[in-house]
Amino acid sequence: MRARGLRYHGAALIPPVDPTTPPAKRASTLRTRFARGMAALWFRSLQVRGEPPGDGPTLWVLNHPNGLLDGVVASAALDDAPRFVGKATLWKVLVLKPLLAVFDPIPVHRRADGDVGPEATMRTFAAVHEVFAAGGSVAIFPEGISHGHRDLAPLKTGAARMLLSAPCPVRLVPAGLVYGQRETFRHSALLRIGAPIDYDDLRGEGPTPQRVEALTRRIREALLPLTLHGPDDAAGRLAERLGWLLAEGPRERAGLEPLRARVRLLAERLRACDDSVRHEIEARVDAATQALERSGLRPDQLGFHYSSDVVAGWLPGFLARLALAPIVFSVGLLYWPVYRLTGWLIGRLTLDLDVQATYKFLLGLVLFPVWMIASVVLAGALAGALGVLAAIVGAIVAFAAMPLAERVAEDVQAIRGFLRRDDAGLRVLVEEREALLEAFPELRAAAP
Repeated sequence: MRARGLRYHGAALIPPVDPTTPPAKRASTLRTRFARGMAALWFRSLQVRGEPPGDGPTLWVLNHPNGLLDGVVASAALDDAPRFVGKATLWKVLVLKPLLAVFDPIPVHRRADGDVGPEATMRTFAAVHEVFAAGGSVAIFPEGISHGHRDLAPLKTGAARMLLSAPCPVRLVPAGLVYGQRETFRHSALLRIGAPIDYDDLRGEGPTPQRVEALTRRIREALLPLTLHGPDDAAGRLAERLGWLLAEGPRERAGLEPLRARVRLLAERLRACDDSVRHEIEARVDAATQALERSGLRPDQLGFHYSSDVVAGWLPGFLARLALAPIVFSVGLLYWPVYRLTGWLIGRLTLDLDVQATYKFLLGLVLFPVWMIASVVLAGALAGALGVLAAIVGAIVAFAAMPLAERVAEDVQAIRGFLRRDDAGLRVLVEEREALLEAFPELRAAAP
């Protein structure tokens, strides 16, 4: 499998459109463009691993750990964004109306939202089958809910029934979503594409209960290894903490595919350990985590060799960013109050982990445009056309300041690591890291 990465500039962000492209293909490209624009604002890094299946009728099945942003990530990561199957209650949310118009999801009525008759289900299936018949792709979250649990929720049977009753052969492709820190602005996301699921032996007699159950089970088995999901136990949580202690970069944009592989390997090994061994490892992880927090360093900075070549390669960019910082940051401060207001308002709500980012995202879609319009109007009232122009340019510069601010924060972190590279207290942490790699030798090849 080849690894793919999205870059938020040039042709990689906006794929070219042939004027002779069929309408369905143009709509898919529009969804991809729009999603990539949204993802470029929200995510620091959007990573893709695995091989897409190519053109033709396809049903994507994905886990659902992060609310509406899961659809944004998948649509941005795929060159041809599928039409998602979404709960019908979304159409009741006013702020979602423009997004629903662009992404054009297929509504599904869930029993959890009230009584559902067979006619509603038939309409959903007919709409999905129409997309398949036209050679298009559909995406569904077979768990049926977004959630913050460690294990996958019990899968609904809708995906299996859609496939087994489809009017034509349809590829079934699993994809896993992994987040660096899903509730936080400007962190990383990964879409891990799996191999198509074979279900030819289940076709032919329609969606009988036995065939539906068998295919649903295959979907679950294919999804699990592509994600961080697993049994909701202490071993899984400890495996994730251990995985981050071996991170090869900042949490905001660390490689999530190596992290996924490490966590799954560690979870399997830790479940085989005695409770006493696991408790000892957990105590050492607690001590290492606290020591890192006190030192202000990241795990990837432990034992890092700040050679003269590394410093020489970093210095010119740092000086350029340092020169630009006062100009750009002064404009960026105009939008800092609304950024803080968004976080403050969401912090006052009692929200599950899986919807915090969704609420921040939707509130930002309302507050930032309102703030920008208000600043343009105020500038126009104070300085006329020149003020309006300055306010518009200021808004553009403010958004440009975002990645610069992130790079400057990394510069500060790098300087801290350089100054503390020989601290005696950090040697203990390096030794703890070596002890971890000795305990789990499979991880050594992947360790930074």
